[in-house]
Amino acid sequence: MARQRLRAGMLHIALLLTLAGCGGPSSLAPQVAGDGVDLAPPQINRVQAQRSEYRIAPDDIIEVSVYQVNDLNRTVQVDGGGRITLPLIGAVQASGRTVRELEQEIATKLKARYLQSPQVAIFLKEATGQRVTLEGAVRKPGVIQAKGDMTLLQAVASAEGFSETADTSKVYVSRQTEKGRMAAQFDASAIRSGAAADPKIYGGDTIIVEDSGSKMAWKYFREAVPTAGIFRPW
Repeated sequence: MARQRLRAGMLHIALLLTLAGCGGPSSLAPQVAGDGVDLAPPQINRVQAQRSEYRIAPDDIIEVSVYQVNDLNRTVQVDGGGRITLPLIGAVQASGRTVRELEQEIATKLKARYLQSPQVAIFLKEATGQRVTLEGAVRKPGVIQAKGDMTLLQAVASAEGFSETADTSKVYVSRQTEKGRMAAQFDASAIRSGAAADPKIYGGDTIIVEDSGSKMAWKYFREAVPTAGIFRPW
């Protein structure tokens, strides 16, 4: 029964994925993984986004700090070519490197001409590989950052929780895996009660929450009929 409900919701997922810009035609028909238990982990490069060996990518935002040289401190965004531009040393290739590798590269360039023993620290402020998209019946749809071991309920909480019309038994997670894009259904009520595990969310995931038909109907009714016009059963 659960698998049938999931398949019935795939068309809705495909439409939202298209609107969210999650990919080309292949994203229109994500494979069904089941009720979430067997949803495969993401591709290796997306798993790395959760680890210290994450490799910097275009559009990432990083903070560069040079110890005791405040004039060289900068918050910069990696451009489309994978480079950042810093005072004194100009353009530096950042994309494809880990934070530690980029720190060493900047320190080497500064030491070559300007500083005796530069100490460079880089903080990854925002990473494209760690972005999670939330759509549908949540209070604040949009994009959040997956931080640490984020779970499904934590991700929804970051979007200020479910909306008043949400069907919490129909929460879908779409993910790019080694097998292609896959999707699975979760029951948030069961997770909250401890009857089901709270699944881990990875950077690159898309979470879609269905609206409840009955809740939507009641919402429209309340908006259409003034409160004073609703009879009270005495």
